[in-house]
Amino acid sequence: MTEQWTDSDAWVFSSIEGTGPDDGCTLTQIISKADSINHAILTEAEFIRAVARLVAADLIVAQPETNCYWHSETGRELHQRWMERGGLFSWMDVIPPQLRRLGQPQDAAWSLPAGTFEHAVQEHHRWAEAILNRQRRYGRQNSGNRP
Repeated sequence: MTEQWTDSDAWVFSSIEGTGPDDGCTLTQIISKADSINHAILTEAEFIRAVARLVAADLIVAQPETNCYWHSETGRELHQRWMERGGLFSWMDVIPPQLRRLGQPQDAAWSLPAGTFEHAVQEHHRWAEAILNRQRRYGRQNSGNRP
């Protein structure tokens, strides 16, 4: 059976930002953005497989040892050309066809240090909970001002 690009590959690609190590994103930021655009949390297996494929296709650079991920020049061009046309929430419509145009994905060995993914998910949950708590406090503070 021939390997094909998956929606998870496109999801991870669409959740990565930056152009280099100075403005790349962390794993927690990727998980948070992935959650915001697809209303779900990536699994570690989805992330690892997608990163390996995206690195092999020269679409992203991944440095798990420094917790930094960004689009390569090729990936940046694809991201700018297609994501900016339809906006962030169009990723499901525009990115999978572009990945398929690249040909078959190349699976490769790639991994994260043990516990890294779970730690990033926990950070994402803490961040999301802090936002909800602020919204709750803000809502209570302003509830007396409503007509």
